[in-house]
Amino acid sequence: MSLLPPSAVIADPYFPRLKALVIEATGMAFYADKDEDLARIIAARMGESGKPSCARYLETIADPVLGRDEMDALVAELTIGETYFFRHKEQFDALRDIILPDVLARNEATRSLRIWSAGCATGPEPYSIAILLKREFGARIAGWHVSVIGTDINQKFLARAREGRYDEWAFRATPEDVRAECFTRVGKQWQLRPEYKNLVGFQYHNLIKNRFPSLLDNLVGIDIIICRNVVIYFSRETVEELIPCFHETLVDGGWLVMGHAEPNIELFRDFRTVNTPGAVLYQRNDRAKDQPAARPAVRSILPAPTLSRPRPPLKKPVASVPVKPAPVPLKEPEAIGRVRELADEGRWAEALAACDALIAANTLNSRAHFYRALVSEQLGDLEGCQASLRRAIYLDRRFVLPHYHLGLFLWRRDELQGASRSFRNVLALLEQMPADVILDDGDAITVGQLRETVGMHLDLIGVA
Repeated sequence: MSLLPPSAVIADPYFPRLKALVIEATGMAFYADKDEDLARIIAARMGESGKPSCARYLETIADPVLGRDEMDALVAELTIGETYFFRHKEQFDALRDIILPDVLARNEATRSLRIWSAGCATGPEPYSIAILLKREFGARIAGWHVSVIGTDINQKFLARAREGRYDEWAFRATPEDVRAECFTRVGKQWQLRPEYKNLVGFQYHNLIKNRFPSLLDNLVGIDIIICRNVVIYFSRETVEELIPCFHETLVDGGWLVMGHAEPNIELFRDFRTVNTPGAVLYQRNDRAKDQPAARPAVRSILPAPTLSRPRPPLKKPVASVPVKPAPVPLKEPEAIGRVRELADEGRWAEALAACDALIAANTLNSRAHFYRALVSEQLGDLEGCQASLRRAIYLDRRFVLPHYHLGLFLWRRDELQGASRSFRNVLALLEQMPADVILDDGDAITVGQLRETVGMHLDLIGVA
């Protein structure tokens, strides 16, 4: 069919409804006052998919199952993937000179480092971080568990990021010696060497629709979050909701790096602001506050301590040996809550001990094994993670989340056949469940949202 001009799309009575749906699904308020740009992209997709009107196209993308592929294609056109290695040198200088030395000093005991690149596009940003880490701090982090997570809403970008292969234009801010050391020439492109590539993992994540912090999605207890040139496309109201989520996803002392053109710093009032040449940095610094902030309701899981009445003094001094009372074991919901609280704070070794205590009390507790898997992965115990996930599935085959997380685990290890099988098990278990049901232990994710997310991962596996 012939391509409609943008003016005809804008004049269509269903265009406002279509526009509202697109902005709601992606958060891209950037297009709120750019009807012609949005209409041009929609017209191209309507022509490609054979939809003659906005009403027909709206029916397609609104369908939660049949419209997923078309929504992915539309998102691929709406998002901007133009990026390059070491973009905005001043911010990478701040990472090298201020942020990483601070984080590495604080994490000496745990020997772990977790970094999240939110809105990573085709991958140059998280890969630049990996290169910086290996070249500048390689000896210092030898033997550490280092995890750099890149997330994006655009599946095509994620597929390209996983390949780690780039054209000349992606290196316009990269010194020649860095490219020669870290990449291998493959025809007209450059392939990132495995020792840098293996530090980075990629996954689908929609900042608007997928809740975080989330232990389920591996986005919790983060030391450094980098979210540059992403929220400029969102409305101020959306950004006001996202910034506290970033704050809660960081450990105390963790750092947030935003882009140069981000909103007013008033939105970051809960952070300590650090100004450096060419960059503004934000640090979560709870200990510096005059009064400790009350924990959010989602974290108020443990019962309040019971205050005992003081005993009257003895009339005569009696020599005695103080006896430490035995701790009262927590009930399962409170114990799981304690694990999640420790994970939120990045106290992974303590979280693992809490899981082991639960398992010692009941070796058949599938939830305890599931949480042990999530914590083990953060500690770099990948074999322990996989074993605990499979144990949780063995104990309760209808427990959806271990299947889902096993799929993610296998996907990160490029075991695509096993990952696909696990994700399809998830869809089979969810098939008869209403879309609006909230899954237990799923960070408030609904059945419908998990179906959509799993579908995205299956599509990525197909692309890969």
